[in-house]
This record gives sequence, C-alpha cells and structure tokens, in this order.
Amino acid sequence: MRKQGFSLIELLVVISIIAILATLILPGLTRAKITAKETTARTEISSFDQALSMYQADFGAYPAEETGNSSKTLVDSLKGDAKATPPRKPYFNFKKDRIINGEYQSPLYKPYYYRENASEKTKTDDMKKPFEYDIWTEDSKKKPDGINNWD
Repeated sequence: MRKQGFSLIELLVVISIIAILATLILPGLTRAKITAKETTARTEISSFDQALSMYQADFGAYPAEETGNSSKTLVDSLKGDAKATPPRKPYFNFKKDRIINGEYQSPLYKPYYYRENASEKTKTDDMKKPFEYDIWTEDSKKKPDGINNWD
C-alpha cells in the first residue's frame, strides 16, 4: 500500500520549475521598475519647468546658477523660505528623503543638474519651446544627460 504525500523527486521537480519561472520573470520586473523610475524623473523635470516658469514670473529672471553646485541652486531656489522677508512660497514640493547634501536626487538616486542660460547645443530648430535653462540627470544606462528638458 502506498503512503499519501509527495515523493522527494516530485517535490524537487516542482521546486525546479518554480525556480526556472522566477529567473525568467524577475529580469522583466526589474526592467519595468527602472522604466517607471525614469518616467518619474521625466515627470519631475517637467514639474521643474513649471516651477521655474512661476519663479521667473515672480522674480523676472531664472535662478542664478551657483558656482560649483547647480543641484543646490535648484533646491534653494524652488523650496521656498518662510523665514525670509518677505516670505517666499515653495515652487516645488521636494521629497525630503531624496535631498542628500543639499542636492535633490532623481528616483534613480542621481542628482538633478541645473544650468542657467542653456547652451546652444540644446536649443534646436525643432524644439517647441526654447529653454533659457537646462535641467538633466543621469539615466539607468549611465548616460550623464540621459533624462533632460531639451529632448
């Protein structure tokens, strides 16, 4: 008479099948997560564009780029200051956990960069709107300006 339950061979076969399926599915999920983070970074750059437009409307110019750290310029200019006289409203809602050493990090944990007076290489004839500034960050393929406001 046979005992009830599964044999060791049957269990090993099932575990092997599950392991093979997991190795096929996980890389696709990882790529989807990276793509979502890059999309979020593009959306944030678009939000920076809107915030900088509001800043320019209030002050008549875009923020002046600090020497040496353009990421801090972006944060300092757009975060607002309730203690200033007169108080400055925030133009962008920064996520506090992504401000590291005064630099705002993209969802890929690479800093955003800001350059006032955009270079001519980023202004092309087919652009819908010529920017007076550049904003960019590194993408998942390590391209330094892979995510930007001029493409």
